[in-house]
Amino acid sequence: MPKRVDHDARREEIARAALRLCVREGPEAVTVGRVAVEASISKGLVQHYFPAKEELLRLAATMRRHDIESAFAAAVRPGDPPRTALRQVLLALVDLGAEQILTGHAFLASTAANPQLHRLYREGLSAATAAVARLVAESYGPAVAAEAEARILLGAAGALADALMLGETDRDTAVATLDLQLNRLAADPAS
Repeated sequence: MPKRVDHDARREEIARAALRLCVREGPEAVTVGRVAVEASISKGLVQHYFPAKEELLRLAATMRRHDIESAFAAAVRPGDPPRTALRQVLLALVDLGAEQILTGHAFLASTAANPQLHRLYREGLSAATAAVARLVAESYGPAVAAEAEARILLGAAGALADALMLGETDRDTAVATLDLQLNRLAADPAS
């Protein structure tokens, strides 16, 4: 009897190999041969599942986006008040880790030359901004410019994640910095 192959799992395995290459060397390192070696499979098998490099990169970027969205979703517990949920989502961004941060930066750098990655990246950023803006509005009321504050908070959390990954700061300092910004927002007379 022939062996049953889970094609979705195989595609994911190949895309994860591409992600590992992206972390170490950037998306330009993703070739059929390099991915085959990374995944310990034949070049023909990579080509069978991904006839074009762009298709492989798109799935890898989509998987990374889902990983990050899952980290955000896992950070919020049912019943958390909006301010707690907002803080937890931002801390999840700070705590993403080197692999997710580096692939995110690598894909961002690739968006100029790849319209499909550009669209995927923009959709992810728009979704994150909308989710954080909703939490800002629920936390601080209608007088706050929720979308602008969401962009500021996401930018601060992203910069803190980079600083933490690079060893420029420690987690306690990153958390204190994030809390300082959240406390400033709470103290704003407009909120």
